Amino acid sequence: MRLLFTLFALSLTLFSCISVQEAANVVELAQAHTRIAVVPIDATVERKIWMTQDKYNELNKSKSEETQQRIYNFMQFYSRNGSIHAEIMSPDEVNSILFGAGFPTTKFTNNDLCSLLHVDAIIFGQIEVREPVSEVAAMAINNAYSNAMVITNIVQLTLNLYDAKSAKQIWNTQQVNRGQMGSIKENMQREVCRRAVRNLPYNLKKRRYKKAYEQLNGF
Repeated sequence: MRLLFTLFALSLTLFSCISVQEAANVVELAQAHTRIAVVPIDATVERKIWMTQDKYNELNKSKSEETQQRIYNFMQFYSRNGSIHAEIMSPDEVNSILFGAGFPTTKFTNNDLCSLLHVDAIIFGQIEVREPVSEVAAMAINNAYSNAMVITNIVQLTLNLYDAKSAKQIWNTQQVNRGQMGSIKENMQREVCRRAVRNLPYNLKKRRYKKAYEQLNGF
């Protein structure tokens, strides 16, 4: 019972959050990009006790590729509606070049990656998928405490935008999605990717980026 109470108390301290940090001239820098690439996303999934190391590595690799593709797909959506004007390399093309050059065993700087891919900017980051409380434990807590709000799934995505010309990271976002019993991890992962891409400085339909773009062009 003490364990259940501790888990219940911890669950009450959890909350969802979205943060964005960016350079003061991020819109000016982003508008100079004509070709950008989403590189493989570092991924860490919850490891089950029955998983071998090979299976665990395989799941992390699969999650990395899946997240990279999702980010690309959402960027393509904004490209089709006119919010993003830069060319976006497909993950297949990006990975063919990078893996052919020995990535990730061979370490590259961000500038190296931009040069290798012939892009003005790269998007990179990390995703973490955790299960702090099992569905069975959450059900027991909910039965014991009628007002319990137990967190069973946590998805955290960090995304960064690196500008080759200035050789600086010019934008960063952290998205955290916490789900209760019955939440679906795939939906949560899709949501953090969607929100992250929506906040990219390429999206001139975002009010603050639209205003900065108009000031930059004297509108």
